[in-house]
Amino acid sequence: MPYAAVSSFSLHSRLGPLHLERRDEKGALQSVEFSFPKMHSFEDFGQIAHDRLGVQAIELCQLQFDADAERRIDELRGALDRAGVKVLTMPIDIGDLTTDSDAYRAEDVARIERWFEIAHRLGADYVRVNAGAPFGGAGQASRGVIGALQGLSDRAKALGMRLLVENHGGLSSDPNFVLGLLEDVGRDRLGLLLDVGNFEPLISISHGRFAGNEPPSTGIDMSRVYENIERLAPVASLVHAKAIDPASDGSPLLDLPRALGIVAASGYSGSVS
Repeated sequence: MPYAAVSSFSLHSRLGPLHLERRDEKGALQSVEFSFPKMHSFEDFGQIAHDRLGVQAIELCQLQFDADAERRIDELRGALDRAGVKVLTMPIDIGDLTTDSDAYRAEDVARIERWFEIAHRLGADYVRVNAGAPFGGAGQASRGVIGALQGLSDRAKALGMRLLVENHGGLSSDPNFVLGLLEDVGRDRLGLLLDVGNFEPLISISHGRFAGNEPPSTGIDMSRVYENIERLAPVASLVHAKAIDPASDGSPLLDLPRALGIVAASGYSGSVS
């Protein structure tokens, strides 16, 4: 059944630090932390989403987890079940499938699959990975990337979940790249999480603000955003209804009703987070 869901990233400044990673020049993994206060736990978030918004589904982002031990995950699942909410999807922001190193890619795939197990324990329907480095956009859709996504798809399917990629910056926000990737991997294996707020120029403004900058945000032509939504909506498996803060003059950057109207006109009838 389709759900109206809400993502934990909506409260990214109140659920504790965000945990990202990168490899240094020697290939060693380095953790990158964005410090935010932990005003609520994931359990609190699930209860808030249910009680204040009336939703029955949430999205839990891997980069916001503070622990991954089985006992902790089982406790979280129990609390969410009692709150009356299910985990619809888990976006996973580790690894870089476009790396030139087969060894690094294999290591990243194994670590991603570990989070598949966690998503499965939480009852998720979908897991989302990146076509490239998290928040760094996508590289070329090489044979290694396609093979990795096919293998990850098989693992997700074995756990009863569907594998998704997202328009997440760089090439991954180019409809031509996304449509080609879906065909290369196989539409039966890989789906699209369409984020209506993750196209240029929106994504550069959003990332700039996240980094503490204020890029120019008034008088911008947004027509390309709606054109890209129209191209990708027919192949979407899940939709993010994301509207970032308004322009510096207070006007809306994204006309969200228009964006979702385009999605609906495409025939999409699935869940919206």
